[in-house]
Amino acid sequence: MTPPSPAPAPWGTHPVSAGPRRWLLRLLHSLPTGSAWRRLALWLRKPLKNSLPPVVDVEIWGLRLRLQTRGNLSEQRLLLMPQHLDTLERAILARELRSGSVFFDIGANIGVYSLWVASACGQAVRVEAFEPDPALCQRLSFNLATNTLTQVNLNPVALGRSEGTATLVSGAGNSGENRVEVAPDTEAASGNLVVTTLTGFVSRKNIPRIDALKIDVEGFEVDILEPFFATAPRSVWPRLLICELIHEREHALGRLLASQGYVLTESSRLNGIYRLAH
Repeated sequence: MTPPSPAPAPWGTHPVSAGPRRWLLRLLHSLPTGSAWRRLALWLRKPLKNSLPPVVDVEIWGLRLRLQTRGNLSEQRLLLMPQHLDTLERAILARELRSGSVFFDIGANIGVYSLWVASACGQAVRVEAFEPDPALCQRLSFNLATNTLTQVNLNPVALGRSEGTATLVSGAGNSGENRVEVAPDTEAASGNLVVTTLTGFVSRKNIPRIDALKIDVEGFEVDILEPFFATAPRSVWPRLLICELIHEREHALGRLLASQGYVLTESSRLNGIYRLAH
């Protein structure tokens, strides 16, 4: 019998030691937003990011977080430049999600969006986070438990076109670029990840609507959203969609959303913000 994994050390066990590193981290967190300040932050973070220990415990957005300093670009950005991290997207979510809203975070990674919504909106907004990577789930679970964020439901599954299994393919040096590969039908049993459909999940959980949805699955967004639009009632469809566009394959995602009545209303460096037309 495999012995159970030891419980992680409590938050605060891995502080940023006093001295220049702590001072520089606090300086980075205190800088205003804006393009000029972002350039300064990018310059200031260089001497810090490689000198930090592998794991640090910090307070960000009013939350006590344990973050790894290497191997995940999103995690590094959250640690070093949280105020510059998807500023437009976070402002829109904080403004538009209200008491009783439901937010879906598909491709949660270490939970930047889930943690932000939980921090900004409190217990009043239900969050469904989807992340198939067991290691990332473990890290997000620790931060959710540390902050008693019971409104965030972490689903350790992949979403796809059909129910089944899949294999996780690691990103080269950046776990945020992990991707899911669905096995051929003849090898369906060989995958080690559970795959479900967005429609199936919504139906099983009796979710009447999705108020906002963020999706970042390394270019496989169409595989999740296309069957959802084909099978789910329109009343369930998200009114607000935040989609990563840098992995767009021949603009297929943009065409799909336009065909279903979504309008691109705003965009940032990485994402498009779409709204469902009435």
